[in-house]
Amino acid sequence: MKRSLLLSSLTLGILIGCGGSNNTDTPPIDEQRIPKLNDIKVSAAPLIKASEFQFSQNLKNGLFKRYQARLSSYDAPENDATASPSTSKDFSQTNQQEQNVDEADRIKYDGEFLFIAANSFHDIDHDSNEGENYIRIMQRNEKGEMNPIQNLTYSDVHSSDQQLYLHDNTLAILNFSPSYFSFPIANDMAATVEPFFYYGDNEFELSLVDVSQPSQAAIKHQFKIEGGLIDSRVIDGSLYLVSNYHPNFTGFDTSNNDEATVLANYQNLSKVQLAELTPNITNTATQDSEELVTPDNCYISSDTSDKDGFDSIITITKVNLSNPEQRESLCINTNIYGIYASENALYTHGTVSQDDTVKTVIHKFDLASDTLEYTATGAVEGHLGRGPENLRFSEFNNDLRIVTTTNLPFNESAGFSPFKHQLFVLQQQENSLAPIAKLPNDTYPTPIGKTNEQGLVDENIYAVRFSEDRAFIVTFRQIDPLYVVDLADKTKPKIAGALEIPGYSAYLHPVSENLLLGIGQNIQDWQAPNAQEVENGAKVTLFDISDITNPKVVNEKVFANAYTPAEWDYKSLSFLATGSGVLRFTMPVETWQSQSDNNTSYLWHRVSELASFEIDTTEAPALNYLGSSKVDYSSISSESAPYVWGGLDRAVIHSDDLYYIHGNYIWHSLWQTPSDNKGPL
Repeated sequence: MKRSLLLSSLTLGILIGCGGSNNTDTPPIDEQRIPKLNDIKVSAAPLIKASEFQFSQNLKNGLFKRYQARLSSYDAPENDATASPSTSKDFSQTNQQEQNVDEADRIKYDGEFLFIAANSFHDIDHDSNEGENYIRIMQRNEKGEMNPIQNLTYSDVHSSDQQLYLHDNTLAILNFSPSYFSFPIANDMAATVEPFFYYGDNEFELSLVDVSQPSQAAIKHQFKIEGGLIDSRVIDGSLYLVSNYHPNFTGFDTSNNDEATVLANYQNLSKVQLAELTPNITNTATQDSEELVTPDNCYISSDTSDKDGFDSIITITKVNLSNPEQRESLCINTNIYGIYASENALYTHGTVSQDDTVKTVIHKFDLASDTLEYTATGAVEGHLGRGPENLRFSEFNNDLRIVTTTNLPFNESAGFSPFKHQLFVLQQQENSLAPIAKLPNDTYPTPIGKTNEQGLVDENIYAVRFSEDRAFIVTFRQIDPLYVVDLADKTKPKIAGALEIPGYSAYLHPVSENLLLGIGQNIQDWQAPNAQEVENGAKVTLFDISDITNPKVVNEKVFANAYTPAEWDYKSLSFLATGSGVLRFTMPVETWQSQSDNNTSYLWHRVSELASFEIDTTEAPALNYLGSSKVDYSSISSESAPYVWGGLDRAVIHSDDLYYIHGNYIWHSLWQTPSDNKGPL
């Protein structure tokens, strides 16, 4: 009863910024009343550059609203306690979505030196330094042999994720704990509150290493940045970091929830300097710290009122890798889950619920000029579903294409919740990303995804990939329909053709204008007893898309009872185009197998391998499996062999040499005989 009286007594108030502003026009604050604020939400309106007062007000409103939301579940005093381009080089590089947009990975290679993000937990006979991160630097000699030249320890932060970029003579290392979003406890007040952002640590680390002489590699700059890392890209020598900072205001008294305590907490927050609530960047060598972003370069939604608020700060930071002191940041006081980047623009995405409809909100930032610049906002129905969300986006001829999924209400007669999948084409019109076309549409109403007898789509999307004026979409329940979408007329997208085969593809890779590679799982259709029996396991399929109205399977390879991390992480794939029209590629595969000495005792063991393929892209296309390089620790005792998750597996193809990176180590073989390998190196 006391809680109900407290919540019903909330009255309108305004929080002001106290961060050193010289603005004398800010409205007076009534600090004697508890403010009545709107629920935290995400807006689909365009952004505007905020004044320091507006930014401070919106941030503090969000912090106070989140605090109030927690009060609603008060029971007792509380205790404080995140298409690989063809290359003319003779070695493979990180598989990435867009040309000239580099993505972070756990290995980088320049044709001579290989840099591996390593952890002592994966060392053979790992010692007391368990969990220590370091960079293992290897050098390839004229014979193709890889030899270690240095182990570079660069941080005192252990057991965190490591991601690398290599640009000219600079190795950039991102050291961070993965971030994630979490919805608040469901209750009367929090029902419409957006999820808030958690991270393992309240900061991440950026280290820049001079590798002009890799045997003497040394840190030249190192920064600790407050917040959780969402994602990053390197474009034209600049590193773009997108991070989320959730201010940790410790001035709230949570020992009670009576009206006097709540009012006192409101008063304490209103007096806090804004700089105490914004993220900092610290040079670890000098311990000099400064604001990562200043309030004069922050944006809020244009429909924000004095009763609205959001309690986290999204920061986009541009760092010149040749001169890291040359950097700039802007911030957005709203919710963002991830990014997509083209060569000229960076798009952020989040979700908003409006009138019981979930929408994806997209903000566009121009990268073509010397200065980071916000340009437009748009929103489309649906969310980005499963799998790599960035692959649901594509920028082509300055238009943005996006595929979304809407979960419709449960259908009683059908016995399931149907899906609505849509493809949108967005065009920038002033500060708006306006839909100019969508699929399905009035001219082409066929749904994306198979329907049941009631006309309801019961298949979810498993993969999306764009390639110039075409899109490829895979939906799945038990049978895999591959849809080819014709975008030649961007105002009238249409499904040109479809193909049904058992299982699904979770990753699609355009090989050429006429060929498409699919990677996923082969699965028996158990709902159709008379269906053709198939072998379950990881599947690689080569599709002929020369006739988009009639896609066909060229051939496929199935690894029985296995899976591949490439289903969810396309960076585990390596590609190398040869001059003879052959594309080489590798894919990690894991299988659990059992051995039995008798009828009652079984011993399970894991087989980790790197499968090697060639795709003939000439007039007689074909997918050829050459064999696999397998991890073998037989030269050491089984007790010393480290356990390494297959999702960390990577490979480098250099001419006729194949290097399989499993954990911290390398298994080397010739390309044509991958099973005859040497390792661990």
